Amino acid sequence: MTADRVALTVAVVAFGAGMSLLMLRGWRSRQRRQADLPPPPSVPAAAADVVAGPVAGLFVGTTFREDWLDRVAVHGLSSRAPGWLTVRTDGVLLERERVADLWFPHAVLHGARVGDALAGKVVGGGGLLLLDWELGGRDVSSAFRAEDAAEHQRLAAVVSRLTVREAS
Repeated sequence: MTADRVALTVAVVAFGAGMSLLMLRGWRSRQRRQADLPPPPSVPAAAADVVAGPVAGLFVGTTFREDWLDRVAVHGLSSRAPGWLTVRTDGVLLERERVADLWFPHAVLHGARVGDALAGKVVGGGGLLLLDWELGGRDVSSAFRAEDAAEHQRLAAVVSRLTVREAS
């Protein structure tokens, strides 16, 4: 191996490490800016009646509703994880592997819709179920990608129907 090749290898490794450190610094800065957001509601101990699910899929993450690229970096709301979404009479439960479960009581839900994209995950043809909800006075959207995309329309309709009933 020549000295030029060694120098080039060291330069590439140093560049990669530097870029990784800058990305980590940016992520930590985002977490500091969002430190005022409260944690999401806790999952209630008593289980209510199941309306739909559990549906297997992937929790994609959470963004601020006004900017679908602005990821929420606190409280595990950006942690992608396989899981199961269950619509219950008292809210929506998202059980995730290796990270904390998420609970969306109907009181914080604004509704559900089918979408194509959310911060880093772009899929076509209604490939995401988007749950619109409120966290600390801010409107956010959390995305779930069911293994069977046909479930998205049904789940969105069920959640929206229960949310409207709760609001009235």
